[in-house]
Amino acid sequence: MRLRPSGEWDYRGVSVAASVSPSPAQRGNRRRLRVFLGTLAVALAISLGFTFLRQAEYRATALLQITPGSGSAPASAAASSAPDAAKPFLAEVQVLTSRPVLELAAMRLESAGLSLWSFGTDPVAGMQSSIQAKPIPDTNVVELVATGKTLELLAPLINAIVEAYQNRLAAAYYNSSTESMAQANEEVRKLEASVSSERRDVEAFRLRHNIVSVERDENEILARVRNLSTSMGTANERVATAEGKLRALSESAGAGKAIVRARDDPTLASLEQRASQLREQLRDLERSYTQDYLALDPKVTAMRVRLEELERQVKVQRETSQHAALLEAQQELTSAQEAARQPQGQIAAGRYEVGQFTARFNEYKSQQDALSELDKAYRDAVQRRAKLEASERARMPTTTVLEAATMPLQPWRPLYWRDAAFSVGGSLVLALLTMWMVELFNRSEPQPTLLLAQPLGAGLPLHAPSPSLLQQAAPGMALESKAPALLAQQPTLPRELAPEEVSSLLLAGDDESQLVMLLLLSGVSLDELVSLRWGDVDLGQRLIRVSGGSAREVVINDALRGLLATRPVAAVTDWLVNVHGRPATMDSTNAQLLCAGHDAGIEHPAEITSECLRHTYIAFLVRQGIRFADLSRLVGRLPADVLGAYSALSSAKSQVRLEAVDLVFSGVRVLESGSRGSHYHATTRDG
Repeated sequence: MRLRPSGEWDYRGVSVAASVSPSPAQRGNRRRLRVFLGTLAVALAISLGFTFLRQAEYRATALLQITPGSGSAPASAAASSAPDAAKPFLAEVQVLTSRPVLELAAMRLESAGLSLWSFGTDPVAGMQSSIQAKPIPDTNVVELVATGKTLELLAPLINAIVEAYQNRLAAAYYNSSTESMAQANEEVRKLEASVSSERRDVEAFRLRHNIVSVERDENEILARVRNLSTSMGTANERVATAEGKLRALSESAGAGKAIVRARDDPTLASLEQRASQLREQLRDLERSYTQDYLALDPKVTAMRVRLEELERQVKVQRETSQHAALLEAQQELTSAQEAARQPQGQIAAGRYEVGQFTARFNEYKSQQDALSELDKAYRDAVQRRAKLEASERARMPTTTVLEAATMPLQPWRPLYWRDAAFSVGGSLVLALLTMWMVELFNRSEPQPTLLLAQPLGAGLPLHAPSPSLLQQAAPGMALESKAPALLAQQPTLPRELAPEEVSSLLLAGDDESQLVMLLLLSGVSLDELVSLRWGDVDLGQRLIRVSGGSAREVVINDALRGLLATRPVAAVTDWLVNVHGRPATMDSTNAQLLCAGHDAGIEHPAEITSECLRHTYIAFLVRQGIRFADLSRLVGRLPADVLGAYSALSSAKSQVRLEAVDLVFSGVRVLESGSRGSHYHATTRDG
């Protein structure tokens, strides 16, 4: 293959034009360029035109310090940040932009030859919309700002407003200063005369009615009555307490209740303790021996006689103590009533005198309050007059021009070059987005790759592919394989019953069902259960010998022993578990458990099977941390997958030995308490 001078490739006699028409990529680039430039030109024309065609606005500012009048306070005190100190300053700020001040400023501008046509038909309203007074926080400085499109009018307008405000403030102070001083003098004179007259009247009233002080405790009559009232209140409380105690003792004695506690009477406590000891001894003997045997024992008879004598003494001592307590309560009530009669008579004798004195005392106190208010008003008036006399000029708000308004040199807004930069940036973004949207809807389908074969060389075999072509045409493939599981999936365990559910099952079942349940809850499997015979039971050693592949000895608990001891041996069969004289089967056993689950009212009784009860017992042992070697000795051999499932139930950090494991399921103890037979017979009778 070689390149001809005409720009064509010669490949074994075949000529191909290198570039006859534009490629799809070139056409796409040209389309993108046209869309981008067209959108950019339109966006720049619109945005820059809007930016530079806007009319400029100018702003003029002035700084003015306003110190409100504060009487004798210094001028700097007005700069306080307290809300009360800031109120006069804010009020003056509102006056600064009020309509009367703006009317005076408009008159000055017109007299200076300036036209106000740019503010509209109502120049004052136009000025109010163009002017802002901005207080600077934590200072007495106000920034007066005027914004408008007329450059020559803004600075004169602000300076005219400041001058009009100062003139108006001076005129208002001159008119009010003389009148304020005269009003202050007249107010002080009238209040002084009123205070003197009121003070003479109050002192005469106090002497006439023998009032020592405005404090009630310092007057003799009220102090004496207060002490008598306190004494009477204390005596009445004692009477009420004694009456309540006597009533409670009488009601308890009438109802036959004990009103004297043993700890309050040593003799009674000693007798009750001795009687309690004898009762405990008799109960211990009754647990160990029968009633017939105890009736023949002279020591027991003597103990019972001594107990009856002690109970009689306790009763006599209790009655004696109750009688003594009632007498004591009656005496206490009589004493309290006698103590309460004395202050009552004294209070009744001085009641009229106290009422008269209280009325006069209240009237005197009212006069004192009125005198205090009048005296306070007099002192305030004197203070106000002193402030007026000390400094008349301090009452007048002062204004200081910190910075006068000047003609602005540059527009305030818009900022043409900043907005132009924003316009250019936004136009570029819009052009790029437009180009992307156009390309999104003009995407072409991907074309297959054209592979040109290279000329066959002398040393290259015909069937050998090019290494580069192999790398391009053969993408890497990831081979995935799943490793086989090392262990089979663990089996699903049956339902585990709670101790309360097991107790309900046992109480709801008959003797045959209870025997089946107790054997399953002792570690016997269903296959082993149906093959047990009476010869495998040794009640003396409390063992059941299980034969078969998992031969072992199962310990008989108290509930199972009591049931086996009262169960008669069938004459026709030697099977341990039978149903109406016939040997039990797996189906009959599960049917018995299903009936017991229905009768006990357990949810989902169909799940109550022999595997369920056996699993409940095994889980009970595993949760205690039993070693799995000891577990096989109790319940027989278990498959490896089942043992793996039970290992997840063990919560103990270290396994415990067999001697430390409780082998009796907690729900079985309901039959050991003696309630099995009574509940079953009651259920049968009700049914």
